[in-house]
Amino acid sequence: MKKILLILTLVITFASQALALEIVKPSDKSSSVCTDSAHIYGTVTPESTVHINSQEVKVWKDFFVHSIPLKMGDNKITVVETQKNGAKKTKVINITRTEEPKEEVQPFIAKEPHTILTAKTIKNYAPVREKASGKSNRVIDLPKGIVLYLSGRQGDYYKIEETGETEFWINKNLISTPTSTDSRMPIVISAPEKSADNLYDYTKFAISYPVFYTIKQNDKTLNLTLYGVYGGPEAQKRNLEYTYNSKDTILGYDGVYSDGNFIFKTAKNPVIKNPNKPLEGLRIFIDAGHGGKDTGAVGPTKIPEKKFNLAIALKLIDLLQKEEGAIVSYSRNTDVFVDLNKRVDLAKQNDALISISIHNNSLPQGDDPYIKHGTGTYYYNYNAKNVALTIKNNLVNDLKLKDDGLNYKSLVLDRATDPVSTLIEVAYLTYPEEYMLLQEEKFQMEAADSIRKSLREFILSVQAE
Repeated sequence: MKKILLILTLVITFASQALALEIVKPSDKSSSVCTDSAHIYGTVTPESTVHINSQEVKVWKDFFVHSIPLKMGDNKITVVETQKNGAKKTKVINITRTEEPKEEVQPFIAKEPHTILTAKTIKNYAPVREKASGKSNRVIDLPKGIVLYLSGRQGDYYKIEETGETEFWINKNLISTPTSTDSRMPIVISAPEKSADNLYDYTKFAISYPVFYTIKQNDKTLNLTLYGVYGGPEAQKRNLEYTYNSKDTILGYDGVYSDGNFIFKTAKNPVIKNPNKPLEGLRIFIDAGHGGKDTGAVGPTKIPEKKFNLAIALKLIDLLQKEEGAIVSYSRNTDVFVDLNKRVDLAKQNDALISISIHNNSLPQGDDPYIKHGTGTYYYNYNAKNVALTIKNNLVNDLKLKDDGLNYKSLVLDRATDPVSTLIEVAYLTYPEEYMLLQEEKFQMEAADSIRKSLREFILSVQAE
């Protein structure tokens, strides 16, 4: 009997210690930020009270989330848990608030007069930006092997020559070492040839070598520009411009180099045979964000974002396949790591018309988790704006969450123009009520069903135009 009591005492003691105060964020005892506030969250023993710098804060079941103002310099933050039996546990965090660093603007160094400076892209998905900064907007991601002519350098960026009124810049690490040559490589480009298959319409140009290009959408018009092209009917014209006009909503589109050709392709809009099952036969790609070694955000009780993303994604895949008859491909269906660009490649390889990347959000330091929360969607290209808006509106209404906006942002999983690509942030791990909802299978199913409903609405709206 004494042994049993001893074992029970040890179990109770261990359980109490396991659930006792632990700071999950910030993960380090000492950290540095450039914000005027910081949020702190972690686990506590159920039914305990928590004080941060002597102020009592709310405990949600077995965790707390709190935002605290910071003064410039060192901030000592003392977190005290008082358990129901009177036992106390204390953690001390040191956060240093510093000035936000200013980005140095480097001078522009032009190439030598009367020389031709050239290089090639050495990586796929090489971003071209509007300015000489990694914070600047991306214009396009170029494949490996594109020939570029350069007019000079600013810091770590080279300016691409012959781009008219718009400036384009590329990081030095994405191109071969620039070399000076006596003359440009001769280039010949053919008149466009058109063809089609079941999924795409194609316009093909035979071209001497791969040059820098952009594709811009304006509603039902696509404008393709191949830069630095001297051939064609206008011998003096430096850029070849091609306009694609459509009477229908433009969905997926892209440009690729293949076997001495530049191929401009546009996805055919789906033919809906059964209005009650508008997604039947539609190719849809579902990406469960993060996975494996990439946990994503971590909630107050250490549940990683990747787990919620996968749970919602699996339910959505099941609904689309069994209820809608869609042809669904996906990045992962288990807890494995998948490279970001590989996810984009998988969507393209499976000829997906729509790509949905499922995530759940968290806040950087400086934002208040009790103010910034809810459901938001992200798009980067015009062709994805309506599907992102439809999904966001339905999630807000169906899940009864705060509207976190339709957001324009350049992300790996929303940058592709083919397929139509959007990223969803279903809820926030940093907002206690949403974090608890995410742990419920019912909520996960409601989120998946809302996305399914949104895809139906989007496709039907495309057909109705």
